[in-house]
Amino acid sequence: MSLLPGNVSVIKNLANKSVLLVDDNARMLRELEKVLGGEGCKVTCASLLADAIDILLQKKTLMDLVITDLWRPTVTSLAGLHAIHNLFPDVPVIVLSTFGSSEVKAACLRLRVPFLEKPLETWQLLSAVEGVFASQKAAP
Repeated sequence: MSLLPGNVSVIKNLANKSVLLVDDNARMLRELEKVLGGEGCKVTCASLLADAIDILLQKKTLMDLVITDLWRPTVTSLAGLHAIHNLFPDVPVIVLSTFGSSEVKAACLRLRVPFLEKPLETWQLLSAVEGVFASQKAAP
């Protein structure tokens, strides 16, 4: 992930949005946290999808968004994505992955989950986040 020149903000009104970041790459997790924290988000981090589900189960208030990596996409990581979607249907998810297999992309499409392939630029992440929150406002 590379930062935009001048760290130009694309998103409006992200202050105090709760975002759960899930990635097994500590460097990527820090970069995502820095970008979204800089936009005013309250960021919680997890390095495993199972930990993220535990965090979601323990939180008294729902997260506004989950951004998760699907590392080495397998049945397990897709099952984790389905678990988040089934347990927390009102929490939007954005998927990041270096492995953009057709199976992963099809699963994301079926669940109406934005899919971003790594490496990604900051503007791509911010645009996807903006799209998720804009679609929530537009929904009846």
